[in-house]
Amino acid sequence: MSTKLNLLLATRPAFLTITLLGCLIGIALPGATKETFGINFLSLCVALFTHAAANLLNDYFDHLNGSDQNNESRITPFTGGSRFIQNQIFKPRQILLLGITLILLSAGLGLYLCSQTTWHLIPLGMIGIFIAWAYSAPPFELMSKGVLGELAISIAWSLVVIGFASIQKNAIAYEAIPIGVAFGLIVSNILLVNQIPDIRADQLAHKLTLATQTTRNELGRWYLTVIAGSYALQMIGIHYLELPKATLITFLLLPIFLYCAKEVSAEISEKEKMKRLIVNNLAAIHLYALLLFFGLLWV
Repeated sequence: MSTKLNLLLATRPAFLTITLLGCLIGIALPGATKETFGINFLSLCVALFTHAAANLLNDYFDHLNGSDQNNESRITPFTGGSRFIQNQIFKPRQILLLGITLILLSAGLGLYLCSQTTWHLIPLGMIGIFIAWAYSAPPFELMSKGVLGELAISIAWSLVVIGFASIQKNAIAYEAIPIGVAFGLIVSNILLVNQIPDIRADQLAHKLTLATQTTRNELGRWYLTVIAGSYALQMIGIHYLELPKATLITFLLLPIFLYCAKEVSAEISEKEKMKRLIVNNLAAIHLYALLLFFGLLWV
């Protein structure tokens, strides 16, 4: 396999799809003049590069703390990192440098986009890049600070939607905040579920994720609270900000979310059952984003 292809695979491209969907939701929000294809394409690159950089930095710092190396309960390819360092395909320094390169590239492209749209996007971009670094890197290591990890993920993916909506109107799209936060909260449940198989390895590495600090029942309740909050924000957007009522189609997924919450609360020891939960959760969240996108187009 070529080095270039391995570098691409090291970024975990399959997990970038949720960011792509967030960008589409931001573009689809009604009421704003749409930007050109070129601007939107560059904006998409910024979002994807930042997410890819965060994945690489996570692999690097999880290698340093030992959580990936000692993770015998991982469920590939969903948990335990990309394994490109552990399998000696790349040296840790190469993964770090690629991550830093993508962050710098994102920052440069972001500044250009601001010059072509609105400089009000600067704070959003700075927060996004900060989270990409601070989620895994010391001294912040938000991934090791319990609920702060989930909060960071929620903010980051909320900004994807809000940022893209703002690019379309060349000003901060405050009306996109409820639906953006709803999306960000839903995405944080990917992290919550994917943490579960890694609990033992994370504990040994002193990586105190939310899953390592709570019981499974508490995790299940947290999962449900996030879902309830997302739907509540969606309703607020419909009632007060005139978002299309067609977005209510996302409620079709509520039974799947309730099923996932029940499974999160259960003490699952078999890898196949845990893998099934991860896949069901990922599918439901991606479907939520897709239905939200199509609902926004239904004007």
